[in-house]
Amino acid sequence: MTNVQSYETATKSTISMKKHHILPLLLFFSALQTTIAQQELLLHQQSDLWHASAVNPAFFPKDKRFVIGGPSFGLDAAHSGDITYNDLLREQGDRTVLDVGNAISKLEPNNDVYFDQRFETVSAGVRLGSWFVQAGHAIRVNTAVNYPKALAELFWYGNGPYVGQTLEIGLAANTANWNELHLGLGKRFGDKLSIGARAKFLSGIGALQTDDNRRQVRALTSNDIYQLSLTTDYAFHSSSIVSALDTAGLGFDLTLNEIKNDFAANRGWAFDFGLQLRAGERLTLSASVLDLGGSISWKKNASYFHSQGTFEYSGIGIPGTDILNGTTDSLDFDAALDSLNDVLNFQKTDSEFTTELPTRIYVGGSFKLTERWVLGAVLHHFNSERRKATSVGVSAHWSPLRWLTVGGMYSINDRSAANIGLSIVAKPGPLQLFVLSDNALNAVTPYGSAAVNFRFGGAIVF
Repeated sequence: MTNVQSYETATKSTISMKKHHILPLLLFFSALQTTIAQQELLLHQQSDLWHASAVNPAFFPKDKRFVIGGPSFGLDAAHSGDITYNDLLREQGDRTVLDVGNAISKLEPNNDVYFDQRFETVSAGVRLGSWFVQAGHAIRVNTAVNYPKALAELFWYGNGPYVGQTLEIGLAANTANWNELHLGLGKRFGDKLSIGARAKFLSGIGALQTDDNRRQVRALTSNDIYQLSLTTDYAFHSSSIVSALDTAGLGFDLTLNEIKNDFAANRGWAFDFGLQLRAGERLTLSASVLDLGGSISWKKNASYFHSQGTFEYSGIGIPGTDILNGTTDSLDFDAALDSLNDVLNFQKTDSEFTTELPTRIYVGGSFKLTERWVLGAVLHHFNSERRKATSVGVSAHWSPLRWLTVGGMYSINDRSAANIGLSIVAKPGPLQLFVLSDNALNAVTPYGSAAVNFRFGGAIVF
């Protein structure tokens, strides 16, 4: 019988063991929107769709002169392994409550969460002879978190089941939220070749970035009084996400996604390049590199938090289930936060830091089989400090009507070798409307999936 099972059995049988619970270091990470990089394979296969220019600045709607892009929203999120949102829920009478214990059993020793969100608020384009210009604004979020299973176990079960054991519970995270203003220029050379380039001004909203050289958090429960001993050498940078870890009795002061920075206070640049080549009457090739050299320098509200030492923690027992379901006493919860906060003794210093944006590469092609059918293939590569990934897909698009195209894609990525994508593009008159997903089943059942991917939007073209 495992320690966890023994502990649960002892609890059910009237054996009283005082259980001390540690809120995991930096519990606020669980409140962050957290994911796999936005691959958008199907979007790259729609070169005449205005919003496809987001993945290749050489794309511009064929035979169109003016474009006004409406809002477009894209999301790509995933958790490693097979955990889904539904694994966290359990029916209890007429209520639905969180049951993290069920999900913990499916965790791997180390787990990854990825989140990539793009919200294009407005954009526009104009064609001037063989030249075309594009501009727009978007809000982006990119997050990657790696956490050990032991952290989730300690939070949910407390330290009672781990008497005499040392648990490694340090997590790593890199998240950033920023505004993006872009201006692009492209040129068409005859009927064969189009090239495009785009400069993007980045205005940072908030960021949190753990220090990879200081990720140690060890938790040891003593054999006699079940006191928790914490050994830490843990640090992170933050701008406007965590404003303070106050040790003067004020508790944790967490500010999630709060815009405290001036628009140009935390800034950076990124660049996109792309081309499209018509290699024959039926074959078209394309390639692009996105966010090349992208980075944001965080200078305003930028701080460095560091905890180092060995500390004893005997705080107040607060079961994770009560915390997450809101049934614990708020005063006890605040007291435990203050107690743990004082124990960890984070030291805050002003410190500038830099966030590197992931670089994305696309290579694709399409073959016009008939007037109604187009076959395609695309490769996407994602490269960041914490993760590299490659995905490939093959697609088929059918146009039953002049203004309607439906498509399907089979793709392979580092999570799965069986992803079925679907797309619907409608172009009634000057309107362009689209909905697409590289994994359509997950998009319609997100709570039962370990990953979700979709994109939708609209534009007016003339």
